[in-house]
Amino acid sequence: MQIKKLLLVEDLPEKAEEIKNVIASAFPEVKVEERCSYHSAIEEIYRNYTEYFLILLDISMSTYDVNVEENGGVPEALAGKRILEGMYLRDIPTKVKVVTMFESFDGKSIATLNHDLREDNPDCYDGYIFFSFKKSDWKQQSGIQIDNAT
Repeated sequence: MQIKKLLLVEDLPEKAEEIKNVIASAFPEVKVEERCSYHSAIEEIYRNYTEYFLILLDISMSTYDVNVEENGGVPEALAGKRILEGMYLRDIPTKVKVVTMFESFDGKSIATLNHDLREDNPDCYDGYIFFSFKKSDWKQQSGIQIDNAT
C-alpha cells in the first residue's frame, strides 16, 4: 500500500481532530500533515506542495502558530483565500478543498465565495466541505471528495 500525503490547514484543534479521525478511518493509506496558521501553511505549501495530493484548507485562521512566544497574531477572515492566491501566482497545481463551518466571510456568502474561488483559482480550487460539530453529513461528503482526489 502506497502512502499518500494530505495537508490539513486548520487552526481549531477540535475541528482538526474530527477531520483527522474521518480521514484515518476511511483512508488508512493517507498520512495527514498539519499546519495551523497562515504563515506555517504558506511556508509548507510553497516548499513541499509536490508531496501532497490534496490540501484541506480552512478559510479563516490565525496569522501565526500559537505557542509560548506567539499568541497567533491577528485572526484573518480570508487567510485561506490569500493562500490560494499565492498558489495561483506560483503555479502550484495541488488540489485544494476548503473545509469551513461558516456560512459567510466578510459579508460574502459561502456560495459567492465558492464561485469566486473557482473563477480565480481554476487549476487548484476544488470546492468546499461544510463542516459541523452537530451534524455528521460532512463526513460522508468529505470521504467522497477525498476519494475523488486520490
